[in-house]
Amino acid sequence: MSLWDIKGVPHKGWTCVGMIDLGEDAADMDFETRRAELYEECEMCNQEGIRYVHIMEHPQYDRQLRVGCVCAEKMENDYFAPRDRENALKNRHSRKINFLKRDWQYRANGNLVLKYKGRYITIMQSKYNQSEYGVAYDNDYIWRYQGRKIRDIRTAKLVAFEIFDQDN
Repeated sequence: MSLWDIKGVPHKGWTCVGMIDLGEDAADMDFETRRAELYEECEMCNQEGIRYVHIMEHPQYDRQLRVGCVCAEKMENDYFAPRDRENALKNRHSRKINFLKRDWQYRANGNLVLKYKGRYITIMQSKYNQSEYGVAYDNDYIWRYQGRKIRDIRTAKLVAFEIFDQDN
């Protein structure tokens, strides 16, 4: 039985408080892990295969619901905003994949440099610890990502993407 059929569960008046792309890091997963973690079930209608999760809240409901686009449209009574949010996530994912495929240039000093849309991003190894990296962009230096030290080139490239994507 879906929540649509349960008395006391509001059908309208919900607000989206966030979105998640379950496949954002899927390129690093093996097939079995990807299949298990890339999709989940809509909590409102029980439809399987939701990759882009809309996190919904309602003032008269005691918890958030994780739902797909179609249910989000109905719950918000808005048939454009959920699609727009989902498209923005899809576009961001495409930008990230394309960014990670770009060819970085090695410099004589060991740094990796990328000229992207007319601006330079540099990945450098720490002078103090050879297993740590930093990212330089517009006179900003980042040595930590998601609360952790940057320990590999791929993570440094993800940091570079995050910095650049937020800036543009």
